[in-house]
Amino acid sequence: MVRRYNHILIKAIAVVVLAGVSGQVPAQTVKCEVVLHTEGLPLDEQRYLEGLEEDIRIAIETYRWTNDFTNTELPLHVEIFFEKYSLYGAYHKYGAGIMVALKDIQMRDRRWDFRLNRTDRLRFGNRYDSFTGLIEFYLQICLGFENDRFSALGGRQFYEKARNIADKARFEAKYNQGWDQRRELIDDLMLKDSYINMRSAAFYVNAGYYYLGKNNLEKTLAYLAKGIELTVKSKPELLELRREGHIIRFIDIERLAAALKEIEAYDLLDSLADWDQDRMEIYR
Repeated sequence: MVRRYNHILIKAIAVVVLAGVSGQVPAQTVKCEVVLHTEGLPLDEQRYLEGLEEDIRIAIETYRWTNDFTNTELPLHVEIFFEKYSLYGAYHKYGAGIMVALKDIQMRDRRWDFRLNRTDRLRFGNRYDSFTGLIEFYLQICLGFENDRFSALGGRQFYEKARNIADKARFEAKYNQGWDQRRELIDDLMLKDSYINMRSAAFYVNAGYYYLGKNNLEKTLAYLAKGIELTVKSKPELLELRREGHIIRFIDIERLAAALKEIEAYDLLDSLADWDQDRMEIYR
């Protein structure tokens, strides 16, 4: 195999900037598509919820998720599946499922109980609400995932916000179903060495793709080499987190293998093949 890149790689690793990728900025403006599934509810309840999609979309897109604004956008998709309802004074109580997704991350949750009054303004932020709180929890995870890709462990502030939401929600007497498990998920992402390692690896690999697009071979090799060095410290199954309907793909291994072939980084490709022997066909 051709290994002509080695002299470039040694030099590049010596100059790689580990704190962040110059020129890259995370998506800060959230653009959201919202879909409600209310067909399982009585017609009166379906009418009561009319227009809620637009209210959710506007509330998400106008909320200031971060102080750092750019012209880039984070395309988010939210679906809510209404399953049951009851009346509680001025409020309607619901049981529902939710799916929040963007590229490489999909969060699904089927254990959601909340109350909703259509005359109340939808709010995100410090004040916890049983309806908007769960939506915000998963949005903060998505923002954390996205920001991890643009600076090393750069998503921590968003994961912290998600954990704060989980802490508040667990003390809701009537609407705390599922929050212990959600707190475990966010703790794992923030505190478990294996997931911290994969979050870091995702940054370096994503930086390598960035510089590959800029035709900067030196930095491409340096960042991909560091990403692979971190990746092989974990088990291949940790390339994705799969739990209770959630899928978080830290690294798309087929895309990574394709990038290594493009720059003829065959030593790095071989190291991945030795590490991930159950999928040898990807590395050939």
